[in-house]
Amino acid sequence: MTLPQWHGFVDPVLRIMSDGQIRRNAEIRTSVAERTRLTEEDMAEVMSSGEARWANRINWAVFDSMKAGLLVREARGQYKISDEGLRRVSSTAEITYQTLQEYESYRAYQNTSKAPKNTLLPGVEPATAIAEVAVDADPSEALEQSADQLNRVVIDEIYRNLLELSPDAFERLIPFVVRALGYGTDREDNLKPTQRSGDKGIDGIVWQDALGFDRVYLQAKRYSEGNNVGAPEVQAFSGALGQFRATKGIFITTSTFTTGARAVARDTAHYTLILIDGQRLASLMFEYGVGVQVDRTVVVKKLDQDFFDSF
Repeated sequence: MTLPQWHGFVDPVLRIMSDGQIRRNAEIRTSVAERTRLTEEDMAEVMSSGEARWANRINWAVFDSMKAGLLVREARGQYKISDEGLRRVSSTAEITYQTLQEYESYRAYQNTSKAPKNTLLPGVEPATAIAEVAVDADPSEALEQSADQLNRVVIDEIYRNLLELSPDAFERLIPFVVRALGYGTDREDNLKPTQRSGDKGIDGIVWQDALGFDRVYLQAKRYSEGNNVGAPEVQAFSGALGQFRATKGIFITTSTFTTGARAVARDTAHYTLILIDGQRLASLMFEYGVGVQVDRTVVVKKLDQDFFDSF
């Protein structure tokens, strides 16, 4: 099944709490997971913070239900259904996000917790952003989604800059990217562009060990979008690898590879040939910190319930 959004857990939370018992968050989460029949696959999904996504969403369903006055906090981390909550569950109508919005206390909470308008991301319409953040994502997920969107913007900027490089500049860049990926050693000539004449289709070499026994051979093509690398070019690079008795080769382009080109790389038998297109290259550069810098660091803290429970 598809894991419900946080507001999809509001109804099962309140149905479970309708017996009037006081429960801790952990007990509520377990009961809701059983009631909604979450699968092992659902419960295995984690957020970038490492927290289980299903647990995070149920926690926010509990919190928002409390803000609407449908649950009350009896003690630290302990909740009980309110009289208004009991009135709501007495009906068979599903309790939704729209139900929560009927309550003034919840609307007031939302107004104080909304991000300022000038924090919306470029290219995102305010109405769309508010709908996505307020309805489909709890605050933790909204932060995660905003970070993902910012990252995609930077990756696209990297890609656009790659397309603007000259072919020679692109070839000089590639060995540094490959080194950042973990290929190479600390020897001074670890990153070695080949000469233009007599290179047999090889644009660079990265040494894998200090003595130079194991090497990664590079081919770089700075092509414009739509000018895709075909099978003949990959076959030529494959032939060059054979002449050098190489075991590893990486073909990198700013465009992409045709189906035939990918088939050539896949069918090589005597060495490993990796193809990296422009979009993947930009993503790898972002992930491994090539051509980017840290703009700011945001520290997100959460309550340590175990600390308070120890007193």
